[in-house]
Amino acid sequence: MTRGMIDVKSMKIKARDWVESIFNQYALTDVEKIKMDCALYFKLTGFADEPEVYLRSTDEGLELGYKATQWNGPVPAPFPGVHKKYSVSWETMLSLDKKEQQDLVLDLLMKTINLRKRQYRKCQFCGEKVATEHRFDQNTCHGCASEHFGVVY
Repeated sequence: MTRGMIDVKSMKIKARDWVESIFNQYALTDVEKIKMDCALYFKLTGFADEPEVYLRSTDEGLELGYKATQWNGPVPAPFPGVHKKYSVSWETMLSLDKKEQQDLVLDLLMKTINLRKRQYRKCQFCGEKVATEHRFDQNTCHGCASEHFGVVY
């Protein structure tokens, strides 16, 4: 298997094991204890540049999203950013039993993973899978844009 490809089934197994380990480590019944804005990261090992998705506890509930570089300002400079994609309230989480909670979190985690993976495209020149924020256009990464089009970053 190449670095840009990863078996979907093995990713789901890894994600399920990660979710189970979290639920074994943290008791969701003690909401006050886990409302400390704690973020846990799941790395997409073996996929492209191995992006990370997160599961974060907040005062409102759990949220899931991913990390991505942002390019902002008059002279764009990269800085890390997080993009929230899904959330579930504590009320909803506490209305479910442990197995249902795990299934819900796993489902949202897989949706987040798949959403992030869809943002990657193969560069027409180097063939690497590159995230949206690291592409000059739909088919060209920043490095190849500099090399082939003279773009200066």
